[in-house]
Amino acid sequence: MPTVIDWSPTVDPSEFVRQTRDTLASGSVVVLPGDCGYLALWRADTAVSLPNSALLVWGPDEAAALGLSVPTVARRLMFRAWPAPLVIEVPATVAVPATVTGFARFRFPDHPLFEMVIPAVADLGPVLVADLGVATTNEAVARLGEAVGLVVNAGERISGAVPTVVRVTNPPGSSACLMGAGAGIEITQPGAFPVDEIVRLAARIILFVCTGNTCRSPLAEGLAKTLLAEKLGCTVGELPARGFWVLSAGVAAYGGSPASEESCAVAAEFGADLNEHTSRPVNPQLLFAADDVIAMTQSHLYALATNYPNVGPGARLLGDDEDLDDPIGAGREVYRACAETIVRHLERILPEWVVS
Repeated sequence: MPTVIDWSPTVDPSEFVRQTRDTLASGSVVVLPGDCGYLALWRADTAVSLPNSALLVWGPDEAAALGLSVPTVARRLMFRAWPAPLVIEVPATVAVPATVTGFARFRFPDHPLFEMVIPAVADLGPVLVADLGVATTNEAVARLGEAVGLVVNAGERISGAVPTVVRVTNPPGSSACLMGAGAGIEITQPGAFPVDEIVRLAARIILFVCTGNTCRSPLAEGLAKTLLAEKLGCTVGELPARGFWVLSAGVAAYGGSPASEESCAVAAEFGADLNEHTSRPVNPQLLFAADDVIAMTQSHLYALATNYPNVGPGARLLGDDEDLDDPIGAGREVYRACAETIVRHLERILPEWVVS
């Protein structure tokens, strides 16, 4: 008979983690609560075999450590969506466990125990996880039999739910949003994670940065949205579904301020609407999530590098090698010249994001 212990979020989890690790090390199966009922965990080098298994990881770096090339869209989903009832399949460029029809499967279940278990078992080699589709531990043990060495009981779980399975088909290293977030994505199993959320989270995030986030970066955000919408033949509001989030922030912004009156007026001349803009400060979460960070001046690059070293993709100048001066306090003609300069540089950058 397997060892059965009851899960409680108020109890020190170290004993759950220790017993899980010891059981896996011995070659037995562990049954744990998950986000779609109960799950089975076992080492990939044991004789256990269950359908629809996936490799247990908690991010794209762990997946890449197996020698796989993880596409950009898959990286975004692993970083932004997990933990979640979501299995992500990537091209199996090397031989790894849990490969089906040329794709390797990865999973990070949404239960607090997994955030502690995954790093604790990393040195045991690849660990596989399978959704059992059962609501109780008795059902799980009845299905797996003598292979089970440990059961963590958390009461009756969700019944009948399955994780959504998304297959990322775009070639590794390609531009993941050539024709929107849906490009290179195939839902092979609808499930508990909404498809529209997958599309939204797979989008490319472009972050423009200036000082106070009331003049230059809002202009860049609004103008970039307008140019992208024109290029893709959609409305600005449809951009996230087409694969693009465009945001802005300031290295010295307090947050909650509107765009300057002149910025709003000049943006409208170019077909952009800044009337609903509110400033936000740069923060690590924004930088980690961004695919592109574009600053207005060298001083902004310095502030980002100093205050957030090694956070996010690394920033670059909008103007390639020239600063964009702050128009604050100047007349509308200066703001208009600023907007024209922004458009000129955006038109140079746009082909990186959207291929005709």
